[in-house]
Amino acid sequence: MPEERDKANIEEVFYAIEHIEKYLDNISSLEDLLANTMVYDAVMMNFILIGEACKRLSSSIKSENPQIDWAGINDYRNFIAHEYFGVDEKIVWRTIKIELPKLKKGLQDILNAG
Repeated sequence: MPEERDKANIEEVFYAIEHIEKYLDNISSLEDLLANTMVYDAVMMNFILIGEACKRLSSSIKSENPQIDWAGINDYRNFIAHEYFGVDEKIVWRTIKIELPKLKKGLQDILNAG
């Protein structure tokens, strides 16, 4: 069962994912996302929030859940934060469409196991 600090950080990740999903309600393609710079910036900021919250998770949560790419999440956060204008938009779109749903499910599984 996750400790309270871990639960709070997982909830913060859910908060950021929900915001990304809400921002993308009317966005159906990478081109639509790139055409709306405010949405793009908001999505990118929430990726940074996800990375920060995941970084604060306990080592036991991370070691007990190797199905989640914790290092990759941290690396992605660092890349966005430090190389913002060098980020490959196709990777952003893939992350939105494939990786975020997997992360959301993995974190829900962690909470449900407790």
